[in-house]
Amino acid sequence: MTVRVSIIALLVSIAAAGMSYGQTNAGVQGTAVGAAGTVWGGDHLSLEITADGANLDFDCASGTITHPLSIDAQGKFRFRGTFTSERPGPVMRDSPGAAQATYTGTIQGDTMHLVVSSGNQQPYGEYVLTRGRPGRVMKCK
Repeated sequence: MTVRVSIIALLVSIAAAGMSYGQTNAGVQGTAVGAAGTVWGGDHLSLEITADGANLDFDCASGTITHPLSIDAQGKFRFRGTFTSERPGPVMRDSPGAAQATYTGTIQGDTMHLVVSSGNQQPYGEYVLTRGRPGRVMKCK
């Protein structure tokens, strides 16, 4: 009877460890980017999480992601959104407006590595952001 109790205890422990592991991964996926209002900042970029995605503010551009953000179990992500170039002075009538953009990268702890690509061009930039830190953005307007 003692062996049977030991086996049952072992199976319960394994099952609990599996549930705990799954909950930990789900927690990472759900909270690693942050709740609405969370700010990620670095040189030349500020990213603020919204209820529907995120708003990005670059030195001479802005961007949006219009769907909830999540990452995979390895901390990787790939989001589609928009990217709008800015320049000093008034906005011209024939300005191109928002372009489709891809935001890819990884999150480890409070550090985000982000690559921003727009269209078929070279990446607009690569950034290292820190959760809770405001971005150091110098607008060209």
